Amino acid sequence: MNNLNEINQKIQQASTWFNNALPRQVGTIAVNHFKDNFRKQGFQNGGIKPWKDVKRRNPNSRWYGFQYKGENRKKVPYNLTKKGKKSKQQRKLNFSLAATRWPILHNSGDLRDSLRYIPQPGCVTITSDLPYAQVQNDGGQIRVFGKRSVKLPARPFVGPSVELNAEIRQTIDNGITNILNS
Repeated sequence: MNNLNEINQKIQQASTWFNNALPRQVGTIAVNHFKDNFRKQGFQNGGIKPWKDVKRRNPNSRWYGFQYKGENRKKVPYNLTKKGKKSKQQRKLNFSLAATRWPILHNSGDLRDSLRYIPQPGCVTITSDLPYAQVQNDGGQIRVFGKRSVKLPARPFVGPSVELNAEIRQTIDNGITNILNS
């Protein structure tokens, strides 16, 4: 009878762990894994799948060095010629040399930092509250400054991953082993 009580106790302990602690552990592991994709500048699924480079790092692109909310056109004076007259060329606006070196999808880190998990009994949901997160992850049409429509390439940072699944399996194995050995 004592063995049956021990078995029931282990089953109850495993059920509680599976519905309460495991979703939080898996959520933390998944969010950290997906945030690491930003550092690696690609999606990890059977190796790193690099993201397509951004135009702000391409010297031949008109978006080269673009930094959103950079200098305002009205506040930027015209360049002066050697004789003190206004040049016909105005300085390039919103240009930042630093922007040409920033990692892909990493201007401010807002997208990476917006990743959260929602634990539920037996499962976990990974989410972001930023409206552009899905189009960055999946690719799609956007409107630039409310005017021109542009197609963004998919730069997945959240999704099924072989490496993530292996890490979750290891966590589950360790958790069950701990319950059985306690």
